[in-house]
Amino acid sequence: MENIDGVKLRQLQDQDSKLLVDFWAPWCGPCRSLMPVLESIEDNRTNVKFVKINIDENMEFALQMGVTSVPTVMIFEGKNLVNKKVGLNPKNVYSDLLNSLNV
Repeated sequence: MENIDGVKLRQLQDQDSKLLVDFWAPWCGPCRSLMPVLESIEDNRTNVKFVKINIDENMEFALQMGVTSVPTVMIFEGKNLVNKKVGLNPKNVYSDLLNSLNV
């Protein structure tokens, strides 16, 4: 998963990319637990770009995106927010979110 900032996210959205965005923080235990779960899903989803945004380095952007707790995972089709999950959830929850993209 590539670590990006808000500018890069907007560029990917402008390309109509299908995205899974993980808003995380280095001090967050559940965030560290979620990372390998998302990476295991990423291997099977070649049509979706998986990225992460460190909220400590991008606080203002995270607030603009409505992130109030980490981890927060958002699924986008281009600029359209398709789904959002807050907290650490089982692997199947994230797989189901991606299934809503029909990929």
